[in-house]
Amino acid sequence: MATPERTTAATGTAATGTAATGTTAGAQPARARPAARQLTFIAAARLLPSFCILASHLSFDQVFRDRTAQQAYYRVFNPAGFNAVSFFIVLSGFILTWISAERPPGRGFVARRLLRILPAHLLTWAVIVCAFAATFPAAGLFTTLTLVQGWFPDHDIYWSANAPAWTLSTELVLYAVFPAVLRRLTRRGDRFLAALLAGLVAVVVLLPLVLQFLPDGVTFANAAFTERGHPVRVSEWKYWLVYVFPLTRVLEALCGMVVCLLVRRGRWTRNVWLPTALLAGAVVAEELWVPILFDLTALTIVPVVLLIGALAARETARWDTPGARENRLVASVAPYGKYTFGIYMYQWALILLCQRYLHPWGNSVATGVLFVVTFYALCVVLSVLSHRFVETPVNRFMKPAITAYAKR
Repeated sequence: MATPERTTAATGTAATGTAATGTTAGAQPARARPAARQLTFIAAARLLPSFCILASHLSFDQVFRDRTAQQAYYRVFNPAGFNAVSFFIVLSGFILTWISAERPPGRGFVARRLLRILPAHLLTWAVIVCAFAATFPAAGLFTTLTLVQGWFPDHDIYWSANAPAWTLSTELVLYAVFPAVLRRLTRRGDRFLAALLAGLVAVVVLLPLVLQFLPDGVTFANAAFTERGHPVRVSEWKYWLVYVFPLTRVLEALCGMVVCLLVRRGRWTRNVWLPTALLAGAVVAEELWVPILFDLTALTIVPVVLLIGALAARETARWDTPGARENRLVASVAPYGKYTFGIYMYQWALILLCQRYLHPWGNSVATGVLFVVTFYALCVVLSVLSHRFVETPVNRFMKPAITAYAKR
């Protein structure tokens, strides 16, 4: 899920490069920083997982004429799509915590957060319903519109209309619990936070293991479900509980909150190579032998958590290093990170249009690669236009009312 928050912060502590440990008994006071410092590493890093999600959705169709090329494309990007969603859910908790250092969540917090996601959501829902309403059940259209689709263990419901919007059910839960959870976490010491993070990760990892011992019930097939390259059927309720259920997925967002607090206290490693290697190893393991339920989140939650923390810690350390220069390539790409939410929201409508009207499938290898890259570029353009002409005007119009409500 591409988070709709901007990657900025106002105050914080420097990352020292040490691993998250319980070296202090209480929360450390933050040193003042210039306002609105952007986490350019994370902003730039958002583009790759957003591409992986889009590429995974495209891989369900025959992009390449050559079967070997198509199979290779599918087997690389299909599991990467699952992992990228986990990355964005963890990042949601992280970014909300990061920006809350500048403005602690108050009365208008939920309204401001909804203002970030609703314009793009309502627009994509309306477009898809106008073009493809007969394809989806009425109950699914309503639950998707109201963003409660993730609470129903039925893929015809939570994938209705704009299928990727199911993750917004988790966002709503995060928004609801965030202020209270943040107040409590900021009062706790490093040891407690490290233990809590370990517990949250353990739940995510162990849940599919426990479910292996329970009956499957009704199963269903989907283009995304394979084990070792072979299609498989998956238990409806198990898949929903592991991958869709908002109370399960919000645990990953809570991981992001804890990681952010530890980074701001200087209790996180700056080593990005270890989590990157672990993430690559996890993707390989997913392809070779891991059951589908473990592919969804369990195998990659540890490297994702480590990587997000390391990227932020590395950047905050650079801020405290006299004469340190910003990477020009990262700086040039980072501004596009704020458009990943739009990319995530608009891609499915374009895919549905391709499936019904254009049929751009069966390409040569070179043409297929060009098609995927061009498709992503088109989603970027749509996201930029949406941000400029839809989301920004709506935000400007609504913000005075939200500010007045918050001051009551």
